[in-house]
Amino acid sequence: MPRRRWLLLALALGTASLSFVSRFPTRSTTPSRTRRTRLGALTKEELETVKAWEQKEEVVTDAREGDMIASHKFPIPAEELIQRTKLYLAKNQYGIKEPDMLAEDFEFVGQVIGPLDKATFIRQLGQFDLLVAFPDVKVRWHHFRVDPYDASRVWFTGRSMGTNLGAVPPLISEATNKAYESPPEACSLRFNEQGQVVEYTAGYVMDRRQGNTGGRGGLLGPLYAIGKGFPFPEAQPYEWSWQRKLFTWLGEALAGDGPK
Repeated sequence: MPRRRWLLLALALGTASLSFVSRFPTRSTTPSRTRRTRLGALTKEELETVKAWEQKEEVVTDAREGDMIASHKFPIPAEELIQRTKLYLAKNQYGIKEPDMLAEDFEFVGQVIGPLDKATFIRQLGQFDLLVAFPDVKVRWHHFRVDPYDASRVWFTGRSMGTNLGAVPPLISEATNKAYESPPEACSLRFNEQGQVVEYTAGYVMDRRQGNTGGRGGLLGPLYAIGKGFPFPEAQPYEWSWQRKLFTWLGEALAGDGPK
């Protein structure tokens, strides 16, 4: 084969390879030290920009947070409130073992489920044994912090994962042996002055593209991931409604962009 044809063939193969790589990129799960770029410290001008932005937007800095919490004069100190939150989860996470930790006016409010009063919450939590369905479940709680705008509330985040190794009829008639990993979910406990929980919020997904639960949190997410999701929209991956599709189509048409 003439030299010119060899060069054209090599160029074509090289271009095809680059095209394939660009369409199907690989994502490294561990950072590469060799590719890390060292960034310099922010300049004086950049620091001033940040400070001005913090003041304009009333950003709660670490220095202000403690003062804001103290200004509410809630009788339970922040660190103790965080420990009480962890104690509640340690005892009641998978079923209410100590109902007296819940106030009589307690409410549970999930992203989809609730609000539920104390009696209903205890009853519904006892109807599904999560530890039987997912015996290796780990919620991986982290980032416990007191709300600077509400000193009676502790916020925390979970990234639950587990494997369906047990049957819990009627929802799970037999084990699927499928694993799930939920997206990060924002949760909170709010306390009264006697240290009882008056509100529990959970299952609020922070990034629906993470994990394999279809962007759903709480119990709905793991059930979807193992193929046992409920047959209603709130238990399925988010999709645009026909109203939003129509509204977007009209907006693009009126803007002159034309419907996509």
